[in-house]
Amino acid sequence: MAPAVHGTEDFVPPFKKVYYSNEFVMKYEPLATALRRLNENKDDKEAQEQYDVYFPLYKNFDWCSSWDGNKYDIVFYGVSGYTGYLMMEYLKRVSLKRNPEPFTFAFAGRTPSRVQDLRDRLFAGSMWEDTPVLQMSYDDPFSVIDMVKSAKVIINVAGPYMLTQGELMIDCCVSMGVHYCDISGEVPWSRRILPLHQYAVDNGSFIIPSAASAGGYPDLGVFLCAKKARDEYGEELRKVICYCNGGGAMAGASGGTLKTRATMAAGGDDTRKMMGDPYALGGFVPDRDRNGMKYCNIEFGTGKVTTKVRAEDLDANMSKITEDKHLGIWRGPNTYSYFDTRIVRRSNMLLADMGNCPYGKSLNFMQYAVLPTEMLLAQKGAGGGAGGAAGAGSGSGSGGGGGGGGGGAVGVDAERAALEAKGQYYGAGEGPPLEELDDAWVGWFLWAQTEKGHEIKCDFIGRDGYFETARVAIETSMCLIFDREALPFKGGVLTPAVACGTSLAQRIIDSGVKFKMGDWHGPEEHFPPPNPE
Repeated sequence: MAPAVHGTEDFVPPFKKVYYSNEFVMKYEPLATALRRLNENKDDKEAQEQYDVYFPLYKNFDWCSSWDGNKYDIVFYGVSGYTGYLMMEYLKRVSLKRNPEPFTFAFAGRTPSRVQDLRDRLFAGSMWEDTPVLQMSYDDPFSVIDMVKSAKVIINVAGPYMLTQGELMIDCCVSMGVHYCDISGEVPWSRRILPLHQYAVDNGSFIIPSAASAGGYPDLGVFLCAKKARDEYGEELRKVICYCNGGGAMAGASGGTLKTRATMAAGGDDTRKMMGDPYALGGFVPDRDRNGMKYCNIEFGTGKVTTKVRAEDLDANMSKITEDKHLGIWRGPNTYSYFDTRIVRRSNMLLADMGNCPYGKSLNFMQYAVLPTEMLLAQKGAGGGAGGAAGAGSGSGSGGGGGGGGGGAVGVDAERAALEAKGQYYGAGEGPPLEELDDAWVGWFLWAQTEKGHEIKCDFIGRDGYFETARVAIETSMCLIFDREALPFKGGVLTPAVACGTSLAQRIIDSGVKFKMGDWHGPEEHFPPPNPE
């Protein structure tokens, strides 16, 4: 179950907990003096007048801000390493050439000189070579305030997010009505910021973790299938399967992705148990008998009663090699299956709770990798059967976001050893240059079935997973800046599909991704979209 979100006045968000602490208030001497005098004498009228003057200044952060007054549409934070390189490359190749609206942007990081070095390398000689670089560190709340004041949307690519104090930045965003996106693939991180949901709703701020290819494309595909089911059949979805496929010079995991996976793998028993919960981010659908009664588990010794997860929703269904006889596809585990399933279930819950329009009240969603023929033949030759093949197909769609859901079968050490053997291992902050991935493609092929059996297909085919992560993050931000009035909701801790829906789908398609509704692209069309040079 997802943690409860706040709904009471006693909720204290994390940044405000720091900002309104006695230690921090005492840094503003005029307010501190007024408070000391009022503590000594609550009837001190002069002190009360001073308090009434200085407290509003404290509340709007003016007393401590050295903000220069410039406000950018997007501020990219943490862009000194490989993910920064991806964001800058997407800006150069796509956004600055094809985005229909002009926009402004700045870069930011804990160490500005490293961000400047990357900016200078990628934008030298262009009109953006002097793009501003801001400094922000979680150790310095004043710098957090200044950076958030400088943005309409912040894209945070500094992971692993579990190891940061990122919720301080998010809370500061909510306080100022600034929107936030990141590219996390970390269930523990997403869960950690869920308590900020109602606070963000109340303040009209969009908080969108997992605005990446993982967490983005599969859920957006389900969103579009559900829309078609409603529009054409007046029905909800009952079952959806996403098949991940890819080809060309597929890269292994970047150093940052491996570090994130290692961080999640090193979590304690509670973390691992939480990541193994199919409904870790919400959206629970209980198992029922033929009479509609809920099946329950009763804990021995305590009598604690919990409703049972349906067998069809268990992760075990995605951990083996099996054949989809209906579609004629052999399938196996996909690295992001254990993350994307949680995202889709959360979206289904949010759409039900906020808009009374879920994908389906009884929705079942599964995700697999498509297994190539040569892998199946190798498996047979090795004596493997349909029940094994740990990690089969896990590379399909690599680079989808920071991490993976936490249920993947391939251990981090084994993956690192395999990458080193191929000469594809990268350290933290490193990854393959896009020129080496020129013929790489990744696709998400969705098959959906309505309650009465109508079938719907759609697919997305993009370039390599790294580039597609930059695409989803930046196009989501464009929606928040330019499509705000058309969005169905006005804030909250949301998924990209719930927050931006058809606006995001249209922007992604217009940016160059191949999309098909009603069928799938055939094998002869399995190649990347044109290179956006």
